[in-house]
Amino acid sequence: MQQKNQQTAIVIASYGNQCKIETTDNEILTAKSLKTAGKPLCGDHVLYKTEANNETVITDILPRNNTLSRLNNLNPKPKQIAANIDQMIIVISVDHDIKFGLIDRYLVAAMFSGFKPIIVLNKIDKINNEELDAIKQSMKMYSDIDIPMYFISAKMQSGIDTLLSVAANKTNIVVGQSGVGKSSIVNAILPEMPALTKEISDSTSKGKHTTTTAFLYHIPDNGQLIDSPGIREFGLWNINKKELAQGFKEIQKFSEQCKFRDCLHINEPGCAITKAVKAQQINPQRYNSYLSILETLE
Repeated sequence: MQQKNQQTAIVIASYGNQCKIETTDNEILTAKSLKTAGKPLCGDHVLYKTEANNETVITDILPRNNTLSRLNNLNPKPKQIAANIDQMIIVISVDHDIKFGLIDRYLVAAMFSGFKPIIVLNKIDKINNEELDAIKQSMKMYSDIDIPMYFISAKMQSGIDTLLSVAANKTNIVVGQSGVGKSSIVNAILPEMPALTKEISDSTSKGKHTTTTAFLYHIPDNGQLIDSPGIREFGLWNINKKELAQGFKEIQKFSEQCKFRDCLHINEPGCAITKAVKAQQINPQRYNSYLSILETLE
């Protein structure tokens, strides 16, 4: 229950137990989280109070709708990235090799976390029309399962207005590998934001936080944009092998026709998935991605 001297705020950046919060009066404060409250995440709604020494402390983290977490090979524990997300914007750079396996992992995470995924292909100014057509063909397996896709150039401001309309009235998290242009998209949407980022970064002596910590911005039409750290890998957690098919819409659809309810769709008799792959009703690349992720799950 909220106490009289407690107020609400949203976490716009978190550095362990210390974070930056934005109050209902749009004031940005540095706050420390009490151990009893737990570790705040970017996007959290929190209760805070001001102590007698003028120190701001977070006393409670309000219930979360969801969280985005990932595993990596260096740490056996999942790393929580952000909370209370409505939409995941998966950014791909068209002038680099597209990591389809990474896209599929993001899509599975979005499905199980309960937020909508969209795919944004950035840097279209760096390729010609023939190359763009080839990329569109390679990405058709995602449009076939109704994943929205947008082709943009943050540098040339092409497609930014459309992206803004898609992000309106939602809390969006921008994800992708380093170098795909996530921060360029944020800068294109809100060109005044880099100065604010640097100011907040310097005030917390975390000069490199733009590459290591998620950061929340307000965007037009009641939207919010969380710029997440660039990553090389995105390990899934809290999903078992029997559940994985639910993260692949087309596989889940055909799995209802499998002979055995606990079919993992590898080489079991009466498997409708392997049959659908051979009949080209399921994209082989998506199926191979499913098998690859399956091998990593307990």
